[in-house]
Formats: sequence, structure tokens, C-alpha cells
Amino acid sequence: MMKCKLVGLMVGLSALCTGFTSCDDKKEVEDNNFAQAIAGTYSGTLSVPGAEDSNAQIEIVREDDSHAILKMNETVMALPVNIECRTAVTFSSSLYQIAGSTTFNMGTAEVPVLIPVDVTGTINGSGKALIQITVDVPGLGQIPVAFGGQK
Repeated sequence: MMKCKLVGLMVGLSALCTGFTSCDDKKEVEDNNFAQAIAGTYSGTLSVPGAEDSNAQIEIVREDDSHAILKMNETVMALPVNIECRTAVTFSSSLYQIAGSTTFNMGTAEVPVLIPVDVTGTINGSGKALIQITVDVPGLGQIPVAFGGQK
């Protein structure tokens, strides 16, 4: 009788440990899907040196677990700026971090002027985004564009 209770106790403990292990694995997979955690539309303010702050929106779309596409379609200093930048997404110290580079066309179809752009930023767990977009404009140099917004 004592052996039956001991075997029953061992089976119960084994099942309990297996249950905790499987829950932990599922949480780990969800926690590593950084791009899904930050995907969405962010509304906020765009700040450009020498210009008045303006309302803006940035959309972040999940590409895979650790990459997202940042999209911004705004007018900056009276010029249309349509940026679509693939960013790496990491997580450290309770902040999601994004970083990527791209170019956008500031010219016409006949005379394209490709402008280099670097994107970096952080997004906290409650959806507050601070994003820096550095635009390297010929003749003007690097222009830092700051976006602060909320999902």
C-alpha cells in the first residue's frame, strides 16, 4: 500500500513539473516575438530642427519575430517624406529597440534623388515610442528628425 502511494506521489509530481515546463516554454516563445509586441500605429509629434513641430503617425508592421517595417508618410519642411525602413527589433532593460537603414526618393521619376536614412528608437511596454530618423540631405547634411508618440 505504501509503494502505491509513493508511486502515485511520484507520478503526480512528474505531471506537475511537466506542466510548469510546458507553460514556461510557451511564454518564452511569445516573449521572443519582439516585432509583434511593437506592431501598430503610433500617433505623436514630429520634431525637425528649424521647423515647427507637427502631428504625425508612424506605422510599425511585423515582418518576423525580430524584424519590423517602419512606415512614415509625412510632409517634413514642405517636402513629402515617404519612408519604409526594415528594422531589427531587440529587447533589453524593459525596452524594445529598433535600428535600420534605408533610402527614400526625394526627386522625380526622371531624376531620382536617393536620400540615405538611419532609424533608431525605443518603445516601452506601454507603447510609448521615441524614434530618431536621421536624414542625410545633399547640401544640408544630416538632419535629425525626432518622433515621440504612443500606440
